[in-house]
Amino acid sequence: MSSRLQNGDLFPHLAINIVGGGTLAIPGDVAGSYTVLLFYRGSWCPYCCAQLAAFARASERLASAGITTVALSVDDEVTGQALIDKLRLDFTVGFGANAKHVAALTGAHVGGDSVYLQSTGFVLDPEGRLLTAVYSSGAIGRLVPDDVIGLVKYVEAGRAALPAGGQGDEHQSA
Repeated sequence: MSSRLQNGDLFPHLAINIVGGGTLAIPGDVAGSYTVLLFYRGSWCPYCCAQLAAFARASERLASAGITTVALSVDDEVTGQALIDKLRLDFTVGFGANAKHVAALTGAHVGGDSVYLQSTGFVLDPEGRLLTAVYSSGAIGRLVPDDVIGLVKYVEAGRAALPAGGQGDEHQSA
């Protein structure tokens, strides 16, 4: 496992195969908006399903705060599409992640002899820098929508209070 990403780090390039077609390059393709990136264990995990459903329910509030949601797992595309349909997910869902590769890039934990990624959540600023990360080594311990929205509002309030061209502590933990 590589070392964990630290607040302020530029998120490493990660190409994600998207359910429904195409790929998404993180951080480049989400530049300009805040992004919450959720690694989930798989559609079989009830905790992951609860987290993804919570982000779907909060989608309007997340969007109004300027936050894009992206989820990724090792599931295949058919399983990913079934999960989107079941949970009514209205955000980008990636499939077919190579758990060992993603863990080496991001420091995420892997489970089941590196078969799947443990729950990991990242919040990126509009430039693709890490605002915060939540690493879990098991089923529990994950980001929730209200915390993500609160963090982005906190960061934005700090930026608004800066003089033009000033630097603040937007990359510090809240």
